[in-house]
Amino acid sequence: MKVIDTDLLSIQQARILLEQAENSRGILLDIDKETRNELLKKIKQYYKTNIDQLAKMSFEETSYGKYEDEIKLGNYYLDNLENELKAYPQIYDIVKNQNSRQVALSKGVSLVFIAPYLSTLTSFQAIYFAIRALNPLIVVSDLRCEKTVTKMVEDIKKILKENFYPRGFLDILTYNSDLGEKTLYESEKVSFILENLLSENKRKIQNDKAQIFKAEIGNNIVFIDKDCDIDKASCEVINSKTFNNGLLPGVEQSIVVEENAYEKVVEKFKEYGAFFLSKDEHIKLEKILYDQDHNCRKELIGRSARQIAEIAGIKVNSDTKILVVTKPYVSEKSPYSKEKYNPIVSLYIENDWLNACEKCVELILNDKKGQSLSIYSNDAYVIEQFIEKKPVARVLVNSPTGLGSVGIGTNLPISFSLSTKKIEGCNQTSLTPNHFMKFREIGICDKKDISSFLSEKTVKKDKDLFDKILNSLEKDY
Repeated sequence: MKVIDTDLLSIQQARILLEQAENSRGILLDIDKETRNELLKKIKQYYKTNIDQLAKMSFEETSYGKYEDEIKLGNYYLDNLENELKAYPQIYDIVKNQNSRQVALSKGVSLVFIAPYLSTLTSFQAIYFAIRALNPLIVVSDLRCEKTVTKMVEDIKKILKENFYPRGFLDILTYNSDLGEKTLYESEKVSFILENLLSENKRKIQNDKAQIFKAEIGNNIVFIDKDCDIDKASCEVINSKTFNNGLLPGVEQSIVVEENAYEKVVEKFKEYGAFFLSKDEHIKLEKILYDQDHNCRKELIGRSARQIAEIAGIKVNSDTKILVVTKPYVSEKSPYSKEKYNPIVSLYIENDWLNACEKCVELILNDKKGQSLSIYSNDAYVIEQFIEKKPVARVLVNSPTGLGSVGIGTNLPISFSLSTKKIEGCNQTSLTPNHFMKFREIGICDKKDISSFLSEKTVKKDKDLFDKILNSLEKDY
């Protein structure tokens, strides 16, 4: 009988991947912009050609979500990718702000953890951004989607090899173990870590040398004001929550409704496919759906509302899209007050918008994962209060938190990794190309000559000096 020490193999592989990634970086930085852009076109074409196959493969492997929705979202992203990238520099570009200039630089070896939902999309976006910034990238996949993500990485590695890119530019940890992962995320060679995992699978990552972007679905809230377009709000929230069976960054978890709007909201929710559970039914559902630690059972993540109801023995309508649990208060012990990985939402009723405001804060602070909040209202003052006073990363106005947060129909970046906190040097909590770059400020004496300042003499200045020097710095790389 052959005994394999997986931990030892994993640690050894992690060390090799780190060494190869670091060695590749020096070669990568000499690759010019035109060559890099040609490679990006080939990788984009690869994903466009294979997206249907990859999404179906991921669904067969995980049983999470709806592969049709991942394909739809992926094609939308590909169609808008070039336009999205116009807002972001490439490495060695000079970024001009009002009072300063910065040069964009490669951040260094990057590490990404891939969750078992939207795995092809999150993998493609991370790989594309890393290659665009010439960052060597090491991928660690959740075991549930490992075959799909490994295929993607290996296919793209072949493209890199065919185009004479160095070994170690992109790779994946194939011997998965906790010790192997720890070797990666604690390494001083790593400059950036994207942790895109379900909350209960989060690693306890500590690395003083690396910036860490902690992405999650989030415990996101929608407030429906009595004066809003309730039909629009109901339609958008339900369709957003049912997208990919509730597995979408920023997706709706709780709905807070003003009392005067409650009956109309219930009517419209039912019209668009909501089924309101009785107290006995939601208690029954909780016992089936969650374990003793209030974590969703892995085999029931990303199932449709009708599938979940059937498993729980609850009879629902044939057109049911989401299940609604009406709750009187927020509870730390109730899984319904937290992230939910299915088309299930909690509903809270409050007397007025002020009490609703407090309820939203209570929900946000309940598990400290409230990254997105949406307000449906036509009252400018109420909207202003929600924007100013809610401790969330983003507030959406008259838009669902799910589709809106990933950039569908809003001015936010199209992104499939969302966080509650900004990292140093980046002003966005949606993953963007800038997260894979660092920005170095350039200071050039252009207004007052230092000698003139010290001697109090007037020195004739070349007003175009600053731009001349910048132009010489801005290489076509």
